Amino acid sequence: MNRFHALISMIFKKGEQGIYRRILRTALFGSFLTFITIGAISLCSMLILQTMLVEKGTALSEEVGSYLESTLEDETRHHLTETTLLKARVVGNIIHVCSLNVEFMAEKMSNIMRTPGDHVSKNLPVANDVKVPSHTPYVYYTPTLIRQGISDKVRQEISYASSIDDDMLQINRYYFDCAIIASKHGYMIRMDMLGGDGGAVLDDEPLRSTYEFKDKYWYRYTEDENKLVFTNPYMASYGKPCISVCAPYYDGEGFAGVVEADIDTDFIYERMKETNDDADEFTFIMGRKGAVLISHQKDGLFAAGDMNVDLRKSNNRELADAVERMVAGETGIATIENAGKTYYLAYAPLPDTGWSIGTIIDKSAIMENADNIEGYTLSAIHDRDRYLQKLILATGVMSAVLFAILLGSILRANVRMAKGIAAPIDSLAKGAREIAHGNLGKKFSIKTGDEIETLANSFNYMTDELALYMENLARTTAQNERIETELAVATSIQAGMLPNGSNPFPERGEFDLAAIMYPAREVGGDFYDFYLLDEHHLVITVADVSDKGVPAALFMVIAKTLLKENLIYSGDHKKLGAVFEKTNDSLEKSNDADMFVTVFTGVLNTDTGEFLYANAGHNPPIIMHGAECRYMEKAASPIMGTIGGLSYKTAKLTLAPGDRLFLYTDGVTEARNMSRDFFGEERFLDTARTKLAANSAEAGIKAVHDAVKDFVGDAVQSDDITMLELIYNGPSNEGKV
Repeated sequence: MNRFHALISMIFKKGEQGIYRRILRTALFGSFLTFITIGAISLCSMLILQTMLVEKGTALSEEVGSYLESTLEDETRHHLTETTLLKARVVGNIIHVCSLNVEFMAEKMSNIMRTPGDHVSKNLPVANDVKVPSHTPYVYYTPTLIRQGISDKVRQEISYASSIDDDMLQINRYYFDCAIIASKHGYMIRMDMLGGDGGAVLDDEPLRSTYEFKDKYWYRYTEDENKLVFTNPYMASYGKPCISVCAPYYDGEGFAGVVEADIDTDFIYERMKETNDDADEFTFIMGRKGAVLISHQKDGLFAAGDMNVDLRKSNNRELADAVERMVAGETGIATIENAGKTYYLAYAPLPDTGWSIGTIIDKSAIMENADNIEGYTLSAIHDRDRYLQKLILATGVMSAVLFAILLGSILRANVRMAKGIAAPIDSLAKGAREIAHGNLGKKFSIKTGDEIETLANSFNYMTDELALYMENLARTTAQNERIETELAVATSIQAGMLPNGSNPFPERGEFDLAAIMYPAREVGGDFYDFYLLDEHHLVITVADVSDKGVPAALFMVIAKTLLKENLIYSGDHKKLGAVFEKTNDSLEKSNDADMFVTVFTGVLNTDTGEFLYANAGHNPPIIMHGAECRYMEKAASPIMGTIGGLSYKTAKLTLAPGDRLFLYTDGVTEARNMSRDFFGEERFLDTARTKLAANSAEAGIKAVHDAVKDFVGDAVQSDDITMLELIYNGPSNEGKV
């Protein structure tokens, strides 16, 4: 303890400040400050780490919740769509089976009416006179027929028509409440299948003496339509809601009556309910005119009620659009807002009927689980934060104790160190200042036999390396500046080799033309070209070399020059195929880099609109004719530059005034956004359809390029983009578009 006190007194003693005392004092204070700094940094780091973990944890919980919401939403949308399709198949099968039975009985009745002698006459019980049990075919006479009197001819027709009873007994009894043969003469052959012991519907008053079926909606509707029909839900004579499947039958004079079968809407409701996987979802059936026919809801927007309510006219635009698609027979899913809530509506058509089935679920019911998981995650993160705070406090206490122990050891070590390094350190300090001021020729000569000598040698080596590095840096900087200058010149040269694509022929009223090229690097491998062979023939070309950069640009120059010179030299645009063959052979002979080029060249007769073209493996152009926008046929000829001796076919079409051709390279369709999604041929075709119409060629190209840029966003352009649009206006006396 006395030695420690004496050491401290010597260090802080007033008077002459020798190098030894200075080094020792510096070492002491340095050690102390180092520990304080490290401790402060460690503490700050842990506090910052805690804050970051809290922020990241909160963000993580939100991301987990967001991810779960997104996943649950996607799964729910998919599941809801599949469930709705299943419901459509189930309900559609019920109605389809009923339709088959009705059509079969209608055909059978038509056969009986036209050839009664081929059938056995029968006498069925008459509900006007006797009680008839359930599931038994019977005859009913309307009050009008009774007043008019039943002629012998009608009685004979009834006896033959009664032979349909065996077929009525064979129909499906599981969901048909009633099957009816309703004659235009006023009699009815009917079988009621209502279950229990209720018997027939029409053998009791008041229906027995009042029921006139020819006034009923289902009869009049079928007679008017004269085909298989499906009625909207209505209250049947037996007091239950149903839909009717009806078909006309015929005799030798034409319409003879209606075959009808009823399906209980409650039965359809239960079949739809069986496929509901979630208590929060409900199902409804939409009619042809936008009215809800059958629904799980008893009240509300989608409750079945007034058949005159057309939801396509709803003020809720999202709902109206969805109902419009349902009525159109589409399959899909929509998001709608109603009464402050968001719902998913999945829909699918019901075959044969013209109806659509829809399933609705409240979005908040789906997202509740995601919110619960997010809350649990956030709670776990808060528990971790409290543990981290305790850990930081314990670490601080342990660090203080350790610092006190180490400080004594450091003081003893500093005494020995100060004696050995004072002079060499002073020399190194002075020399380092010289080096810092630019004296890279400074050398140290220290012979202590320890790390100080090694440090001095390292300083010597460092100055040599710094001098060499500065020399190399100056040389590299000069080289890079020269390369950048050369690339800038190359870019300017390449741009100058392509014709000006901005309204290049303002004096020509027969057509409007524009073109543009955006290289992915300073220079590119795409090119376009256009020129007049003569007063009446315009040549257009778009091509794409397989590589990018300077090699591709050089190959592009060769290909462009050969193609144009060969076509001009041939003197006949009809030799376009031979020009392609000659150009391909020339490129193949000088193609040491194994590059290739895809080319589309066309020649337009500005008087007739005839367009002769050849396509060497290039993307098919887009052609617009009126409202039609489509891709031309894919290339039937191979690429250029790889194999000599190939043949190239030509084709032609005739452009009408107002028709447009849009040529491009794959840099358009293969442009990618930050999510690595392609712009794609379908999106490109939709863009062309909307952006090119009613625009000039130059404005159309700009609109398409803007659409590509908006899609790509901040993603780096990976390929050259070239576009050329030609609008044919017709002979010059027709004027420009």
